[in-house]
Amino acid sequence: MRKNVLLPLAVSIAIPILLIMSSDAVMDISARGRVSSAREIYIERARPSSALSRSLAHYTMGIIYDNEEKHASAIREFREAIALEPNISCLHMRLAVDYILTNKEKEALEEADKAKALDPSDIRPKFLAALAYTALGRFADARKEYEDIARLDPQSVWALSSLADLLVLQKKMNEAAAIYEKLIAKEKDSSVLYFNLAVIYSRSGRTPEAIEKLKEALKIDPDYTEAYIGLGIICESKKDDKGAIENFEKALEIEPLNAALRRHLAVLYYKAARPGDAIRQYEFLIDANPKNTYTYVAWAETYLKDKKPLEAINVLNRAIKNGAKDAGIYVALGFAHNEAGKDVEALKYFNKAIELDKKEPAAYFYLGILYEKEKKKDLAVKNFREAIKVDPNFAEAYNYLGYMFAESGVNLDEAVELVKKALEIDPDNGAYIDSLGWAYFKKGMYKEALAEIEKAVKLEPDESEIKGHLDTVRNKLRKR
Repeated sequence: MRKNVLLPLAVSIAIPILLIMSSDAVMDISARGRVSSAREIYIERARPSSALSRSLAHYTMGIIYDNEEKHASAIREFREAIALEPNISCLHMRLAVDYILTNKEKEALEEADKAKALDPSDIRPKFLAALAYTALGRFADARKEYEDIARLDPQSVWALSSLADLLVLQKKMNEAAAIYEKLIAKEKDSSVLYFNLAVIYSRSGRTPEAIEKLKEALKIDPDYTEAYIGLGIICESKKDDKGAIENFEKALEIEPLNAALRRHLAVLYYKAARPGDAIRQYEFLIDANPKNTYTYVAWAETYLKDKKPLEAINVLNRAIKNGAKDAGIYVALGFAHNEAGKDVEALKYFNKAIELDKKEPAAYFYLGILYEKEKKKDLAVKNFREAIKVDPNFAEAYNYLGYMFAESGVNLDEAVELVKKALEIDPDNGAYIDSLGWAYFKKGMYKEALAEIEKAVKLEPDESEIKGHLDTVRNKLRKR
């Protein structure tokens, strides 16, 4: 099954799991600060003659480049420093940090291991190794590193909380909660620990306990914005929009410039039939930053959800008049014109988005939908493939192309593989599961089709198209 929906271009609010690290450890591993004059000194002055002093010069230059966020140059300097003095632990640690910052986790792990071998009592390279292992998906190895840190430093709150966050990644919520519960027993005045435990309880379905911990966090810190946001999100999940609005408003009193929060509140105001309050939120954000794409797109999305494409078009045209130049604006304009039945204009705006940014996957995706609608299958396939090429994790594009092949009865093996790829990215999406079942049906794999489409109906019980597919498959099996 496919759905023609506006992809989320605007930023939404969410509760993060916070890693609690001691400031000493982080600053020791990756110092931040501006020392631009030092760079001039080292560029203009001849390098010192001894190996140690030359290594120190490269090390200092590496830090300067890091301060300027020129990590590739920093890596070069740290490698030069190590070539001169390979047995200094902190050089390997600094290099590991930069490898992590540039998504070179394997190289980071090698340097962290070298630093550990040079100074087994230092917990900092273990922490870097844990980060690298986590990024590589080697959770068992990351856990061992965190446990080693906790053994070497039993009072290390940040190591234990990092271990708990790792367990959350592995969906081991009970173990993660147990760690935070022990930490709270030691650190009763830490609002962050209560907040993190609340997030874990919420993800585990233990909503009343999550609410209790968020309220505890607010007792300790009445200005804890994230705790109010957490309470608001829980209220929203319980369909209590009034409670959600009240908590988000309290958060906004503390952080009046929180743009994502204002955008989210605006959506809730519209939902609560308070359009004036919603418009005030958007107008505030536009006054603060008239060229901010997210605000206009979020406002347009609100109108589109309310089936008001012309109002959405007006908002997006206002963005262009105010000087907003972003492919996302034109993608949203194309979608809004499509919803208004103006396909020629939609085509123009999607192409304009690609002209501005050839790596804008949503523009290719919607062009594919338009071309399929016009029975121009070759152009549709070309654009869906381009969307996937630009964004290999574009689940909706994989599904749409796979379903299109299945409906047409062509490339059925590829159709199955495409939809399976979409499900790797979003495994609980009922529309994608239905697409897989339909592709199986077209291949004559009726039992497999029935299993998938029955699963899809449970996830999307109100979708008539999926129910129709289920009836078709059942009838076919009865005839057989």
